[in-house]
Amino acid sequence: MTFSKSNLNLLPESLFTELTADQAQMLEGGKRVTILSARCIKAGNGSDKLFFTVNGQNVMFGRTISMQAGSVANVGVGGNFDGDGEVRLFDTKVSNNTLMGIINASSNGTQTRLVGGSGSLYEVTFRTTN
Repeated sequence: MTFSKSNLNLLPESLFTELTADQAQMLEGGKRVTILSARCIKAGNGSDKLFFTVNGQNVMFGRTISMQAGSVANVGVGGNFDGDGEVRLFDTKVSNNTLMGIINASSNGTQTRLVGGSGSLYEVTFRTTN
């Protein structure tokens, strides 16, 4: 049977399914990075208000994480990407969202990286999967 717009409605509904954005990304061959945790080793000016982006997309949905030296945050956010994955850490406490560091997240697996800027230093743990 050849399907056209006129007879497409004859197919059983069970052949179709709704995909989440994550499922669609996986089918397209993309990757996902999940930021698992951030540990503050040193906070510039005593404290920071962090947020993360994945390839330019703010994955924190407007929220920030308040941090000071010695604190650990279970972040639990992530994003999908094709090609190279880039995670950026920003501090909103300083004017104009100061870039604190950049992480290349293209290789699969769980990894930890040190990133810092503006007198702050963080240990960020993330996981990249297909």
